[in-house]
Amino acid sequence: MTTIQIPQAWKNLRPEGRGEARGALAAYAYQQIRDRLIYCHYQGGERLVLRLLAASLELSPTPVREALLRLVSEQALELDERNTARVPTTTRALFLEIHGVRGDLEGRVTRDLITHITPEQIAVLREKHRDFIVAYENADPHGAAVANAIFHSTAAGFSRLLFTVGIIRGLWARMGPIYAAANSLPTISPADPNHPHLQILAAFEKHDVDAATDALRRDFLQAKEWLEPLLPEEQPVTI
Repeated sequence: MTTIQIPQAWKNLRPEGRGEARGALAAYAYQQIRDRLIYCHYQGGERLVLRLLAASLELSPTPVREALLRLVSEQALELDERNTARVPTTTRALFLEIHGVRGDLEGRVTRDLITHITPEQIAVLREKHRDFIVAYENADPHGAAVANAIFHSTAAGFSRLLFTVGIIRGLWARMGPIYAAANSLPTISPADPNHPHLQILAAFEKHDVDAATDALRRDFLQAKEWLEPLLPEEQPVTI
């Protein structure tokens, strides 16, 4: 899981006593929890108990509560009947909606990357994809899901479309728990030369926008075929 190191000076501040410190700590908590969602740390239906979560982040409950409520407002989390934050369970219909929007936006990002991505950035992406291969060959579904998320996140991080990438990260916060629940590997090995990630990288090297967008489309199609059958048709009733 990607983490952000909290500055020591922030740890020494009491958010209840200073507005600026409280805001900084709430922002830190928000980023950490959202990263945990994006990088498959939580599954749908999982409850995020405030005090336990605050302890894991080495923070007081106040900024963590603010971060959770912000994520609820963004529909990355929801509140249960006890007002405890919970990771939403995604139905097939909602998955298809999110997946489609994400595909459109990542297509825009890919077309932007083609115009300026550097050999050094492509090399970084190849390293991230190698992590995907290692997890797959170790028969580690969760590790493969995390590596896949990191590959896409790293690529987006090289884009100049910062507003679009911000929207995509919100969508990833809903997709991460879906990947986290996957107990099987994708049907196509990431080591296969025809794997879409490798085709995207080859297209980046040639600055071939059509090949890159076609490979991305196939990547999304394969993800849909892998994940859609694992999701419920309707929202389950929680007791």
